[in-house]
Amino acid sequence: MVTADGRSRVRLPDGRALDVWQGGDPDGSPVLFLHGTPGGRLQGALGDGAAARVGVRLVSFSRPGYGGSTDAATTLASVARDAGQLADTLGIGSFAVLGVSGGGPYAVATGAVLPHRVRAVGVVAGVGPLLELDPGSAAGAAVRAAVAGDHDGAITLQDATVTATAAAAARRGAGARGFSSPEILEPWTPSGRPGLPSYRGASRDSLAFAVGWDIDLEAVTAPVWLWYGDHDQQVPLEHGRWLHERLPTSTLVVREGAGHLATLMPYWRDMLATLTRDRSG
Repeated sequence: MVTADGRSRVRLPDGRALDVWQGGDPDGSPVLFLHGTPGGRLQGALGDGAAARVGVRLVSFSRPGYGGSTDAATTLASVARDAGQLADTLGIGSFAVLGVSGGGPYAVATGAVLPHRVRAVGVVAGVGPLLELDPGSAAGAAVRAAVAGDHDGAITLQDATVTATAAAAARRGAGARGFSSPEILEPWTPSGRPGLPSYRGASRDSLAFAVGWDIDLEAVTAPVWLWYGDHDQQVPLEHGRWLHERLPTSTLVVREGAGHLATLMPYWRDMLATLTRDRSG
């Protein structure tokens, strides 16, 4: 069950705010969770019970543009730096990272940007570089604007696209493909972002996946686990294979018969235990 317990707002050194959730074992081995797209800090709370059982301090934060986190230009590396500054603020030295779906690229980025602090990287059905894996995405007006350097124009165009897509899904009664839970609804409540709903965080994610791969994959030195379902229609196994070919320390685990959500929900305990296993010997 997702609970609001453990919520806080952390101020980064540059004055920006991050919405944060913490759970699991407060004295356990720290794991920073990178939520999906769309999502937010409370997506991490889905692993609260599993984290407590395996001795993990689970920390999740909403990326820029989600909930009460300050909106800001987003690339994979910028979010990785945010993760490091959040860890500093919370008194965390080294840690593991776990990213699901849209959070997967940010988990890899954190391993690349902070190689001396990240002990292990976990990616669950994580998105790969869209321009390479889905060349058709280059035809989108927002992507073309971003490639041309018009970042403000790109985000405006992407906002319109994401908003229209969400509205169409609502008319069909499609919801958010199983993620219509507190981590999705929180930004639109009085305790989250006031005023009209915004899909800015999802827009920033979408552009980061396409043109924001500003990291060196060879800089990732920690062990990497890539967990993907072979029946995933949202993030096909091809994305996991692409990452596996380029991350020398990676292990690709294929969940047979699993779709997108099924790569995460039944496996919280196993994945958290794997990421925090003592390898000192």
